[in-house]
Amino acid sequence: MAQSCANLFEQDKQIIAPLYGKADINFVKGEGSYLYDDQGNKYLDFVAGIAVNALGHQNQAIKDAVVEQMNHFNHISNLYPNYPQIELGKALLEITKFDKAFFCNSGTEANEGCIKFARKYFDRKGEKNRQKIITFVNSFHGRTYAALSATGQPAIREGFGSMPGDFVHVTWNDCAALKAEVNKDTCAIMLESLAAEGGVMTLSKEMVETINSLQKEFGCLVIVDEVQAGVGRLGTFCGFEKYGLNPDLVSLAKGIGGGLPLGAVLLRQKIADQLKAGDHGTTFGGNPIACAAGLAVVKQIPGLLKNVAERSAQIKAGLKALVEKYDFAKEIRGEGLILGVALDESMPVGNIIAAARAEKLMVLSAKGNVLRMLPPLNVSAAEVDEALEKLGKAFAAAPKAAAK
Repeated sequence: MAQSCANLFEQDKQIIAPLYGKADINFVKGEGSYLYDDQGNKYLDFVAGIAVNALGHQNQAIKDAVVEQMNHFNHISNLYPNYPQIELGKALLEITKFDKAFFCNSGTEANEGCIKFARKYFDRKGEKNRQKIITFVNSFHGRTYAALSATGQPAIREGFGSMPGDFVHVTWNDCAALKAEVNKDTCAIMLESLAAEGGVMTLSKEMVETINSLQKEFGCLVIVDEVQAGVGRLGTFCGFEKYGLNPDLVSLAKGIGGGLPLGAVLLRQKIADQLKAGDHGTTFGGNPIACAAGLAVVKQIPGLLKNVAERSAQIKAGLKALVEKYDFAKEIRGEGLILGVALDESMPVGNIIAAARAEKLMVLSAKGNVLRMLPPLNVSAAEVDEALEKLGKAFAAAPKAAAK
């Protein structure tokens, strides 16, 4: 039963741990690329649940798959095989050409799995000294301890005590810094194919070449975090395809579940060969309902890649016009349907987000005062035009920061 927004937020304040800054909107329905609040207002959703709703709201194939599986069973644990998990695994391996899949519940769990599998691989091979994992400044790999230690943002680790060791962070696209860190004791280089939360940062060609060269020279593994950039969001099924990386392990989550909690690790056979029963596990991971939804998502992605490319070009053209018009808008960033605009300090990104919300457009931020846009992969040309019109009004209306 719908409640008033004021009542809902008062209850939220009393009951829910205060870990999020929440907008004062009471959404009651989603449909396609839109969300509706309790007042009947219609918002164009270019947040998509932070890249989770890859196919928008109420995708019929996802709904049908979930209901169909619920008519069989909701959960049986990983003590037994289940058909939806196997079918989703087959689909992912066929598309990506990996050899094995492991299912979990989230991106941070997928990244934890990658870290554990990489270290176990070298341990079982007798190379116990290979523990060091190199990641990047401003990266984001999750909130659990190892994933948080891999994350290159000290501020979000502060106050949680000692972190798991043997993680080193180098500057994004700094080839010399990476070369200086990789040696025969390196376990893995771990990176996002596009650092979305960290500032919508793309990989340089030189960095890709450097990673591939170091992987070959030292035999270290490459872990590619595709939690936000994967599942079609960059115009290829995984971002590593777009840039020419050769990962040994890949983490997936967010969009793969179409709104349900689902994560996955894709492994090369050489790594799977070093794993044994009991090395890792999960109670809910690979839940049949989530996997049924995941398969419904994966089946639709190939047919949307052309739309991703076309809508990306359309959004970039609109953002270019804004950058040319407003002096506080400095740079367009991103690829596919992870796109953003870097703003100077005179315009806090929160002011643009609030102004866009007033225009009934949902957008979000990224590190470094960057506006970030994550529309559904099936967003239409008309919806992009609508979003750009609303964003233009937001840029015009947003107040600049007061001069110091």
